[in-house]
This record gives sequence, C-alpha cells and structure tokens, in this order.
Amino acid sequence: MKKVLFPVLALLLTAGCENSYSTMSVKYRVRFTCRTDIAPFNQLSTPGRFLSVRMLPDGNLSVTDPDGNEIIRPLTQKESSSFTLGLGGLIIGNPLFEPDASSLYAFDLACPECDRQQYRLKVDLSGGAKCTRCGNIWSLDNGGYPVETTSSKVRTLYRYPVKVSGNSITVSN
Repeated sequence: MKKVLFPVLALLLTAGCENSYSTMSVKYRVRFTCRTDIAPFNQLSTPGRFLSVRMLPDGNLSVTDPDGNEIIRPLTQKESSSFTLGLGGLIIGNPLFEPDASSLYAFDLACPECDRQQYRLKVDLSGGAKCTRCGNIWSLDNGGYPVETTSSKVRTLYRYPVKVSGNSITVSN
C-alpha cells in the first residue's frame, strides 16, 4: 500500500505546481523609449544589428554599434528621470533569423553570470556578446542563449519585452 501511495501523492503534488519560468526578466527594472527613424537607432531595422545603450556617470546616454562607433547624447531632464536601463544598460537589436521589425530583442548589457553592473558584455558583428570578465559568450540572434561557456550552468541573458509602435520602440518590464 505504501509503495502505491507515495507515487500517487507525488504525482498530485507536482500536478498542482505551475511552471513559472519566463524568458522575460523582472530582476532589474527597465524603461526606455527611442525612435527608430533617428540615428543611431535607425540601425535597428537591419537584421543582425545590435546596439549597446547605457547611461554614463555624467548623465549622458551612450549608444555603441557593433562596429565600435559610439554616440554620446545628452538627455533631457524628462528622459534622465524616466529612463531605467536594467543592471548594466541594454542591448537592443533585430535578430538575423527573424528579419521583422516587430521581432526586436532587448537584453541586459551586464553579464548574467557575473551579475554586476561593471561587467558588461561586448557585442560583435557576428551577433555574439562576450563578457569582458568571465569570457562567456551568448548568441544575440538566438534569444540570448550561451554558446561558449566556462561552466555548464550558465543562464541565458536577462531579456526584456519590446513594444514596437510605428517608428517608436519601448523596452519596459
């Protein structure tokens, strides 16, 4: 009787559990809006292009493309008080394999393994993002999954929801 009761009880307990895993992160707050008809954000319509966006200590916004070109733009008072860019900033882009403006991805610029603001990922032209500290590499074109790691338990990048409305995109959780 005990041999039958235990498996039935275990089955009932697991049936009541719900899988709460989500690919979208809520660990760090994000609120960012930009227009895709203005440089450098106009690059987001090109499949395979990802931009790194972060706040500088002086309050300016830094946007870096995969070629290494950096544009620094002062923020208005309203922008600086309303933008929240996750832990280390954002990586925003159009995946190579889903060439549709509505399939923009947004990831946190900080390494999810090191989990510190100062350990940011470096985006390259091949759609990879490499941590400058631990050396792990993630695929931006493939949902932020790890492709080269130093451990078998490396998690995916922190990913944030993106809404596209005409020429405006909003990243917010």
